[in-house]
Parts: sequence; C-alpha cells; structure tokens
Amino acid sequence: MWFSIDKHASVPMFRQVFDALQGAVLAGQLHAGSKLPSTRELAEQLNVSRNVILEAYELLLAEGYITGRSGSGTFVAEGACLAGYTSAAPDGEPPAAPAALKSSELAGISFRTGLPALDLFPMKQWGSILQSVCMNSSSSELAYGDPSGNYELRSLLAKHLRRIRGVISKPEHIVITSGAVQALQLIVRLLLQSGDTVFAEEPSNEDLKNILTSTGAKLHEIPVDDWGLQSQKLPVGMSPTCIYATPSHQFPLGGILPIQRRIELVEYARRCGSYILEDDYDSEFRYDGAPLHSLQSLCPEQVIYIGTFSKIMFPSLRIGYMIVPESLVEPCRQLKKLSDYQTPSIEQLALIRFMTKGYLNAHILKMKKLYKKRREHLVVALNDQLSVEFRVMGKAAGLHLVVEFVYPLPDDFGNRLKEEEVYAVILPYNRLLLGYGHLDEQQIDEGVRRIGRALRG
Repeated sequence: MWFSIDKHASVPMFRQVFDALQGAVLAGQLHAGSKLPSTRELAEQLNVSRNVILEAYELLLAEGYITGRSGSGTFVAEGACLAGYTSAAPDGEPPAAPAALKSSELAGISFRTGLPALDLFPMKQWGSILQSVCMNSSSSELAYGDPSGNYELRSLLAKHLRRIRGVISKPEHIVITSGAVQALQLIVRLLLQSGDTVFAEEPSNEDLKNILTSTGAKLHEIPVDDWGLQSQKLPVGMSPTCIYATPSHQFPLGGILPIQRRIELVEYARRCGSYILEDDYDSEFRYDGAPLHSLQSLCPEQVIYIGTFSKIMFPSLRIGYMIVPESLVEPCRQLKKLSDYQTPSIEQLALIRFMTKGYLNAHILKMKKLYKKRREHLVVALNDQLSVEFRVMGKAAGLHLVVEFVYPLPDDFGNRLKEEEVYAVILPYNRLLLGYGHLDEQQIDEGVRRIGRALRG
C-alpha cells in the first residue's frame, strides 16, 4: 500500500488506515471491484497489529465502502466513488486547549427517546468546574462575547469532531448555539422563505417538520427504509433549497445511510444547488464498531452539520452547534447575534475545562458501554416477554430502537398502554418506538412486561 502509519499521532491507527482507504475509494484511486490485501498482509506491510486493520475494515464495511466475498477476500464496493472528491483538511489542526425499587413500587415507565442516563452524569466534577469558573472568571469573560461562541471551545470542538466523526472544519466555521433546535431555527430563517421547497425524511420528528415550514416553505417528504433516506426516490425536476437528513442514525427508524446513498444525496444536492442539513443528534453512541464518518466529511461546502451536547451530557445544558460552509459563516453569526447575542459564557467556559480535563471523553466511553448493555437487555426482554412475532430495527446506535410487529396492533393499543402506565410512541405500520438510555434493567424488564400485557389485552 502507498500510505504509512504514524504511531505517535493523536489520531488512532485504525482511523489512519480507514482515512487512507476511504479517501482512495472516494477519489477513484481504488476502483470498484479492486481486491484489497488481507488483514494479515496489510498488517505486516504497515507494521501494525492485525486488530488495527480488522477495525478499519469493519468500519469500511459498515459504511459501504467495501464488500466481503466468502472465500474470495475483500473488494471495493460499487458506487463508492464521488466525482471531484478531495480529502483536503483545514489548514492545520485546531489548537489544543491547555438503590433499585421493587417491581411493585415502579410507577409509570416512559420509553421516551433522546433522554440520557442523567443520574450517572458526573455532576460533582461539573459542579466543581462551574463553581471555579464563576469565582475565577475575568471581567472580560463575564462581558459580552463573540456571538459565534468562545473561540477556545470552537477549537476544541473542531478537533473533537475531526477525531470521532471525520468532520472537516475550522473553528471559524462553527457557531455555538443554545441547543440543536436553535441551530436548526437559525438555518431555516437564513435559508428558507415562503414558497421555497424543503425535503425531509418520512417518518421524522413532527416538531422538526414544524420548524422547517415555519417561514412558509413547502415540505416534500422522502421515504426511508431500513437503511435510511431512499436517495433513489429524490424527485427529478425539483430544486429544494434544503434537504434535512439524519444519515448516521435515522430518526426514528434507526437506519444508517450507506456510502452509495450518501454519494447519491450529495450529487443530487450539487445538481440542485441545495444545502443538506445533517442532524447528527446521537451518533457518538454506536455499539457495533467505531462511530461512522459524518456526511459533512464528504462535501463540507454542501452540508450544514448540526450537533448537540444534550445526549452526551444533559439536555438542560442547552449547548449545541452548527458547522457551516464559508459563505454562510458571517450571515449565521449575525443572525445569532440578533437572536440572543450569544450562548451563555459561563457554561461555555465550564465546558472547555470539562473537555480539557478529559472528563467528556471518559463520560462518553462509560456511557457507551452502559447503553450497549441496556440495549442488549432490552432486546432480550422483548424476546422473553412478547409472545407475538416482531423484529427489532435501528439498534446499531443511539438511545432508542423500533419494534416492528408482524401482525396489526390492537385498535385500542394506545389506551391499553396508558392503563399499564407505560409511555411509548406508536408509529405507523405496527411499529413501537422505545427509548432506553435513561432506564435501568429493572425498569426495562417491567416496562416490557407491561407492553406484553397490553398486547395480550
């Protein structure tokens, strides 16, 4: 192979292998059908552990860049070449900153989505940092700040997202917002006018649709399947201003958009002159392999990337962010200034220290293990407690999954759930949306038991 590995770099070695092979496939240097070296051969060539190559290949396979043929080896997948692709990174890396209840006592159980395990957040560490910031902040730090957000925080965030999500961004392209909802609202106000067309996945969040149409834009829905947005169903002859997508974990069905569809989506947006709004709401928590690369990494000039700290820390923190192309940086900054001038500075300063001390990464790793365990426990409970046929969808990542029943749900199923004091969203086509991040194993067991009783009537 034509690349080498820097064993002393901050980027993990498997990521270096992945980045090199991904870039070669996207740029067409490795053609569809080309056979890759075996994991053992490539490990010997690069003088690294075979596990490094295995992890890189698993991630390439998960994102659709390669395929495995039993007994034949590993090959570059069809349709993974993106015309005009360059893997140019920003000019240099951003600077681095210096008692369980008894079952009978359990009341209502909510399988609501998007809620992390708040009881396990390291609140003492956060509180100590917050107190220190309040007591030791300078006068300038307590005054009005940059509407785009604290520059040190944006630098840390750019480096963090580059490492875990492959996001290509300079700190100057990041705008810190009061949650992901505000980021989306600002983008909608900036880009969408009455009569414009905006595409969104179907199904998707109803509140999201209301935001997308809040300025009078017309919504056109694109159906999704087990792999996310069906790019082959993007309509010919329409030119949407924006296309909203959740490619790393479709909400609510949980599909992960393969590289072929990502390329089709990017090329469609290029032809139409559309912006893609990539909502990356909970992709840090992927359980079957490393986190996937963002859609933004394929085409930074076409994608507006939206993220939040609500799922990895706690929702009331109200810190989100958006990463925008160069042409939108100043308009977004001005719109943020007119909206609320800035996101509160004290919380931003505390978050900087929380990240530089390593607490954020440690918490993410801890919670990823916990959520994986809770996901597996929920799947086992469903199989043990439900006597009807079903399949589980979207369990590879995030804090929720979907149960799709083979036979129609009872007409009064919603009322039965209320009688059992269980909250869960019923989706079309006999599907049930179950969030589990905030529930312990006993609550999961009891909640599924009540769902089983509701099904039996």
